[in-house]
Amino acid sequence: MKTKSIVLSAVAAVLLVGALWAESVEFPINFRHWVRVSTGVVLPNADAKLMSEEGMHDIFANQEAVKGYASGDFPDGSIVIYELREAKPTNGVLAEGGRKRLDVMIKDSELYKSTGGWRFKRFWGNDETHDAISDSGAMCFSCHSKAQAHGFVFSRLQ
Repeated sequence: MKTKSIVLSAVAAVLLVGALWAESVEFPINFRHWVRVSTGVVLPNADAKLMSEEGMHDIFANQEAVKGYASGDFPDGSIVIYELREAKPTNGVLAEGGRKRLDVMIKDSELYKSTGGWRFKRFWGNDETHDAISDSGAMCFSCHSKAQAHGFVFSRLQ
């Protein structure tokens, strides 16, 4: 009886670890080698509504996501990265500074049905381990749902 209890506890632990692993999203290493979708700059004090986006931002896509940009139908495995960095004016040139945050969208239509098939993650600064989004992206999706016609992705690949 005790052995059966230990085995059931071990199975439960393995299932829990598996569920947590399915929910975890690794920091995307080497994403700057992916396709650069777009680049933009939000200047300081340009618009109070854009204050959280002030700086230089680049959007990157892995090869699966690149396929989705053409059709608006992003296949599972698509990853889109939004990297926001400080904008540093130096001698009349606006240069890229330190990372402020990194937002990640990962497409898995089975796991993330309630958010259009996307998992949203956010990493602050250079922290590559802590997801700053506690609701699996429900708040992110409330805005991204406005881009339903293009697979819930705002950016466009030109």
